[in-house]
Amino acid sequence: MVNSIVLPIKKVFALVDSKIVVEIKDEERKLQGRLIAVDEHLNIHMDQTTEYIHDQRGRTLGTVVIRGSNILTIAPVI
Repeated sequence: MVNSIVLPIKKVFALVDSKIVVEIKDEERKLQGRLIAVDEHLNIHMDQTTEYIHDQRGRTLGTVVIRGSNILTIAPVI
């Protein structure tokens, strides 16, 4: 049973080169873009990033790096 547990970090590593949405701790702000890289601290590097505030499209940011301690959720774009 223990062998079937998948750690959350492995799920995030599996999302590299796919589109994701990241909710950060700053005022209901979400960033959507392509995940380029992630490290063991869940710091992430994204490209083609767009900012969404209260589910309304905001600025186009391009390439961003987000510190893992500022992330609330990471989800794939379906």
